Amino acid sequence: MTSLLSRTILLLGAAAALSACGGSPTARYYTLLAPQQKAVAPAGTASYMVEVLPVIVPAQADQPQIMLRTGAGTVAPLYSDRWTAALGDELRAALSDGLTRELGVLDVQVVRPGPGAPVWRVQTDVQRFDMNDGGPAVLDVTWRARPLNTAGRGLVCRTVVSVPQEGSGITGLITAQQQATQLLARTIASAIQSGGERAQAPGEQVSVSGCTQLGDAGAK
Repeated sequence: MTSLLSRTILLLGAAAALSACGGSPTARYYTLLAPQQKAVAPAGTASYMVEVLPVIVPAQADQPQIMLRTGAGTVAPLYSDRWTAALGDELRAALSDGLTRELGVLDVQVVRPGPGAPVWRVQTDVQRFDMNDGGPAVLDVTWRARPLNTAGRGLVCRTVVSVPQEGSGITGLITAQQQATQLLARTIASAIQSGGERAQAPGEQVSVSGCTQLGDAGAK
């Protein structure tokens, strides 16, 4: 079976031939926002909002083109396959979508809260964002959920999500990474729902470790 890397090399060769003839390959754009899904909790059912801060991503993955891991220490840029926005922005939007659907809340970036409004602030630092040739999509993140002006305790955890590729080609990997991001959102949502007491893995594809409570309840 021809691997994704082999197909990529063939496509790059075809692109080079087109370039020599004065043409250029058509760029394809992808997003981490999963297809629209039904909200788990009706909007407005919670008494707080969420604030998803900008996501920190590793420089190796933070490129306009999709970076495909092809071996233990090698990656290949897919110049014709690109993100629709900066990778950190894609992740922030996807996490916001997952959290607001799971919790039935609004993101403060959509509705600006008044002074003293109850908010759960979410910070995420991505350690690994791997798109593996023929393998799983891997998302390794250290995250923190912290209550502001509401009851609860801050919680910091590490979560590793590994989702097998569905289908073939880059589309299958994108779908797997979309699912990985939504599983991460569900994990963080479980921490908020527990008031910062614990984070629960939503499935066998998710590993949660190193959880530590931070600060006083309802910190400002």
